[in-house]
Amino acid sequence: MAQWLPALLVFLPALYWFFDPPPPAGDVEVRLARHRNLGKAFYENPTTQKESVTEFRQALAIAPNSARERLNFGLALLRTGQIPEGTAELLRVQRQDPKLPHTWFNLGIVYKKAGEAEKAIPQLERFIQLVPDDPIGHYNLAAVYKLGGRTQDALREFVRASELDPELAATHFQLYNAYRTGRRQDDARKELARFQEIKKRQEGAAIPEDIEWNAWAEILDIAHDQPSSPSETGAIAFDSRRIAGSADGGMLLDTNGDGRLHVVTWSSDGIRVDGVPATQGVSNIEFATAGDFNNDGLPDLAVITPAAPLLLRNTGKGRFEKLTNGGIPEGNFHAAVWIDYERKNQNREKRR
Repeated sequence: MAQWLPALLVFLPALYWFFDPPPPAGDVEVRLARHRNLGKAFYENPTTQKESVTEFRQALAIAPNSARERLNFGLALLRTGQIPEGTAELLRVQRQDPKLPHTWFNLGIVYKKAGEAEKAIPQLERFIQLVPDDPIGHYNLAAVYKLGGRTQDALREFVRASELDPELAATHFQLYNAYRTGRRQDDARKELARFQEIKKRQEGAAIPEDIEWNAWAEILDIAHDQPSSPSETGAIAFDSRRIAGSADGGMLLDTNGDGRLHVVTWSSDGIRVDGVPATQGVSNIEFATAGDFNNDGLPDLAVITPAAPLLLRNTGKGRFEKLTNGGIPEGNFHAAVWIDYERKNQNREKRR
């Protein structure tokens, strides 16, 4: 018996692993939400986009049948220059869910950059059928029509893009060239003047004009592949629950990356999460707004007090800590808004 003991000790852990039950559903949801949040934060920062591929790959491994996870993985591959791999993933998503505008727009841009007008045209035509009022979609469809020699179709789409967004400088330049070539000199002069006027105003802008970016080039945040109609989800009912403490305002936030929304309230007592105090040494809060300033996938808070605006960092444990070097200017504020003015997901507070 003694000589079998080492082998038995080796066998037992293997047996435990074999029959070890899968992690509880809640744990899977927490891990999935964490990979999604980190992937989005990495994707939006040009210095960490390779890390977004890793995070979205792990999210896809958890939910391999999710169009959302595969779409975000494919977008991350494209953003990091892995074009064939990203294209293949987006084509799979397109077959799985042809109603998602993201695949049609991004594949159209991929084929446009490769000079493949015959592939880009149907992609972008379908995109503007799904999103008819997007000026960037019309602009790029016009560009691939022009690439394919369909000049009249291109002119029509450039005009439509200009109608939808008169401040899009690139459209006026394209119209200037089209009218000049078509011997419409008065129209050409007007479009050139308009183009020059807009470019002058854009000088020094924090975000340069990007005619290959729109909301559908970004990560999909919502659980698109979940049923949404009442017939699929059944009857909807609400109940009420009283939360401890007073409140002058509130919002719903996924404060800890577990995929669930929590009630965040503020008052003279400070910040509370689901009725539980979540700050120390912060009081008399008049206004609060959420944004992820440090790209950790968790929402932080900018708050307004009578004394000064403050930046509160989310610790991920249901609490927020005050930062003394948050870089927020002193002064009297009434409200704040987060903006990614460099498109690097580095949010800032802005006086309003």
